[in-house]
Amino acid sequence: MAKLAADFVIRHPSSKILLIEAGPDLTEDSRTKTFGAGLTLLKTSADWAFPTTPQPNTADRVHTVDAGKALGGGSLINYGGWGRACSNDYDLWATVVGDDSWSFNSMLPYFRKSETYYDRNADPKFHGFHGPINVTSPAACEPQRKYKLHDPLFSAWSEAGVKLNKDPGDGTLAGISESLESWYQGQRQSANRAYSLEGVHILTESLAHRVLFSEARGDAKPRAVGVLLANGKRIEAKNEIIVSAGALKTPQPLMLSGIGPASKLKELGITVVYDAPEVGKNMIDHFAHYQLWKLRDPDKGFAMGSALFADQTMAKGMPLDWAVNEHVPADILANAVEKDRHDSKLPSKAVCDSFFDTNQCHTEALVLYTTLGLPGIPQDGSYVTSSMMILAPTSRGTVTLSSASPADNPVIDPNYYDTAIDRAVLIHGTRRILEALLATPSGKEHFECEAAPPGMPELTPASSDSDIDARIRAAGGPHYHSAGTAAMGRVVDTKLAVYGVEGLRVVDNSVLPVPIGAHPQATLYAVAERAADIIAEDTFGG
Repeated sequence: MAKLAADFVIRHPSSKILLIEAGPDLTEDSRTKTFGAGLTLLKTSADWAFPTTPQPNTADRVHTVDAGKALGGGSLINYGGWGRACSNDYDLWATVVGDDSWSFNSMLPYFRKSETYYDRNADPKFHGFHGPINVTSPAACEPQRKYKLHDPLFSAWSEAGVKLNKDPGDGTLAGISESLESWYQGQRQSANRAYSLEGVHILTESLAHRVLFSEARGDAKPRAVGVLLANGKRIEAKNEIIVSAGALKTPQPLMLSGIGPASKLKELGITVVYDAPEVGKNMIDHFAHYQLWKLRDPDKGFAMGSALFADQTMAKGMPLDWAVNEHVPADILANAVEKDRHDSKLPSKAVCDSFFDTNQCHTEALVLYTTLGLPGIPQDGSYVTSSMMILAPTSRGTVTLSSASPADNPVIDPNYYDTAIDRAVLIHGTRRILEALLATPSGKEHFECEAAPPGMPELTPASSDSDIDARIRAAGGPHYHSAGTAAMGRVVDTKLAVYGVEGLRVVDNSVLPVPIGAHPQATLYAVAERAADIIAEDTFGG
């Protein structure tokens, strides 16, 4: 929301904008500025830290889903990854909602506008060089930040058949690419810092209860005219109201305002303003399998904790080098599609057809040179961590109300790992990283084995699908990229306006109608830039 408000005021200085934030302003808090310190904000008052319902596909575990609760939102506590999805994902978005303005080519101006890309020789068709967010790769950050597993990992993936992709920003994601980040000279670029909030009125530590509507007369729709805070204070809105609370939170103020499934609202004694049964449905998240790997020569300074890894420049961002994005073979996908068809779990035909496009990527692999503080694992340079993430999950969850009080957490059921497609994709992806790290010459030279969770056998390239599946169910978890719960075409139109009422929009990751196969920062900044144009056109005629 900070980036949208700031951008709008810069363009239209006569506008009066009030930004209401449930959490505090931590702009000057040192914990919000560096990678290492930022990890200490997780599970604090700056993090909603929502619990999910017990998940039947992950051994009935309750997952804690991090979400920023401070001025700047998730940009204050995320890991700083930056990247776009393949062009197919945005084109599918445009197809599903029937509006080409959300296609990859149409979104390119907004991707460019939001970034200052580090490589000035990059194609200006795909990259911007004057935006508020500085984007770099770890290897290009500064000369001293050279990780010793950079070359061995590249060799391992190359030996496993993965080709170099020099610029995935052109809409072709497949291959091994330098990872990109929004850390700049070791500092976090949160939205509230990158975009000036001068001229924006800010009200922090103020939980919103609901949107207030005028009484509808005749054929007119109810119009949003104000906001009621949880403390009882009423704030008048003269033009329009924008909800930007994130995919896990946005459904709550919508439903408390009377926009949601009528049966649920009536059950809780909430007056129905507009029966919107899709509010809170279609929840998407990038589910992942996290693994730990034991290094053969930890004394060589390959990972955090080693004395040779102690240079402070090594912690000026996420300690990793490469992102590996791959397509799952068509025969594996076809078998999974048939299983989901039998179980009535298939997505729409357009979504299903997109899986088989050769430009579509299904998995992302990252290897991080740290244990990320896993309990019981020494941070002594002996271990690294990997993430194998589903880029286009087909499992869908829900967010709904637990009560009529804004102070109570919503009920979040992500329904992780529920479809045969998701299981086939993640099992295949796990097998690929096992092959790369344990079965290639370069991998075997540097990685001794996978370190299994207590009581479970370690995985190898020879492990069965059922063994890998059991491990994923025991150790898999989200990437905290929730989306889709106020989806375009279901809850909002292609101008982000909420159906059934006037003067109310949603601008956050909840509007994404389909999975976007990338870490969401770059996409969400582009969405906010586009939203500013849409609102300006509707308000001022351009």
